[in-house]
Amino acid sequence: MADHYEVWSYTPGKFRELVARKPEVAPHIVEGKLHSVYFDEYFREIGAKTIVYEKEYVDRDYLEDFAGYYVRCFHPYAHLCARIHFFGMEFGEDDFAKLLRSDEGPLSQENLQREYLGFIVVKPLPRTIFGRTCLRTYPDDCGRRCFPITREYDLNLFGMRLTVNTLAFQEQDRAVAACATSALWSAFQGTGKLFHHSIPSPVEITRAAAKYSPIESRTFPNRGLTSAQMSYAIREVGLEPVFVGAQDSRIFKSTLYAYLRGRIPVLLVIYLCDMAKNPPELMNQKHAVAVTGFSLGTPDPVPYAKTGFRSESSRIDKVYSHDDQVGPFARMECDGLVVTLGGPVDFETLHTSWRGSDGKIGSARAIPDVLLIPVYHKIRIPFGTIEDTVIEFDDLVEALRTNGLTGLNERIRWDIYLCTSNDLKRELIANTNLSSDVRHDLLTRNLPRFLWRATGRVGITPLVDLLFDATDIEQGLFFLRPIEYDQSLGTVIRQVASSPIQSHFQSSPVWRILDWYARN
Repeated sequence: MADHYEVWSYTPGKFRELVARKPEVAPHIVEGKLHSVYFDEYFREIGAKTIVYEKEYVDRDYLEDFAGYYVRCFHPYAHLCARIHFFGMEFGEDDFAKLLRSDEGPLSQENLQREYLGFIVVKPLPRTIFGRTCLRTYPDDCGRRCFPITREYDLNLFGMRLTVNTLAFQEQDRAVAACATSALWSAFQGTGKLFHHSIPSPVEITRAAAKYSPIESRTFPNRGLTSAQMSYAIREVGLEPVFVGAQDSRIFKSTLYAYLRGRIPVLLVIYLCDMAKNPPELMNQKHAVAVTGFSLGTPDPVPYAKTGFRSESSRIDKVYSHDDQVGPFARMECDGLVVTLGGPVDFETLHTSWRGSDGKIGSARAIPDVLLIPVYHKIRIPFGTIEDTVIEFDDLVEALRTNGLTGLNERIRWDIYLCTSNDLKRELIANTNLSSDVRHDLLTRNLPRFLWRATGRVGITPLVDLLFDATDIEQGLFFLRPIEYDQSLGTVIRQVASSPIQSHFQSSPVWRILDWYARN
């Protein structure tokens, strides 16, 4: 074996053995972790074939935690980690050595990069072992799975530049962090790239969050963060926290979808419910995860029961989260199971990979409580305001349609999400469904950096884009304009907007849209 690395064929057993190589790590702890079970399935899904074990690695985030806490311990904790790399191709140690020596062999940096699946940093700690983890996401399955928050991570493996497109994850460290800290750290990996702020280490996040904590609580060791403390940590990096109640399934899905499509990770606070007990019981305190993606597994939008509104977000059947006690991109399934906990309120739950009191995976379910969204301070209009406006506009269009005035043969389906003006213009410049004059006008027009975009379609055919200024104030005229792909719908709306019936909408959110059509 080489002094600084080892190369092995991937097997679950070999992976666990390498994780337990550090003298501080006990093999039975690795075997008992839910992460180990989860990673077995994950590596099977992404096709891991070969491991390169980097014996000594300096990790910036662990080094910050080490300097902030572990270096002051009496026990001589090590400051060097190990790093385990995964590849989707088979090769041996001799092949890898030839590549490093520039000898002729089957490996090249190009095919190594092509088959690179990512890495896991192993921390030299007794229990919180899994440090910074950057692994390729699940395959998108023809667009069903969506991971909008991912970014490119560069690394150096013995002089070779490798990249992986993902979002970093790490396990909770109870000494310097808590589940909320780990969730915030993962979320900041996404927002740091999007909004250009520095990305703090877990110990720095905990310090920021605990700055205004009660005097009777300790910063380190840390047992958990309150919602207020999470907000302090978000403001410390220059962002603003937006809270949305998550117990209503429709609001939960539509809010997640709207911000994730805008590449903003969402923090989800949940209760865990032990389904192995009869009746089911809440397991512990609240738990926080960073939601990083979703699956659109339902073929068609599910009509909203109160209005019949059809939103693309209702197609979500799973969400993927960085759950520090499970692993990266851990699935939570929206299967609709309702749980009664002895009170007057029933809770719609999510299937998880957590274990209940029977020790079986999946026997603990999640009850969504709150969504916490870290947004740029200039994004002032919340999603709920935009969705309410589009629902009312849809009601108006549907009333016209059922009276045979629009020529549409089915109800519009809506896709509502946050975007940037640059993203919009990159899409428009390649759009052949617009006239050249309209495209030229839109591409050259000054637009706010952040937009709410509501695309109305019949089937896959776009009819209209409603554009809203996300940086305006709620009392303002934040509707910017439509992009009309179907002129006949716009003609009908202009007739309504110019008629006396328009006055009936002056106290409703849809008035802003009708006012624009009346003036244009």
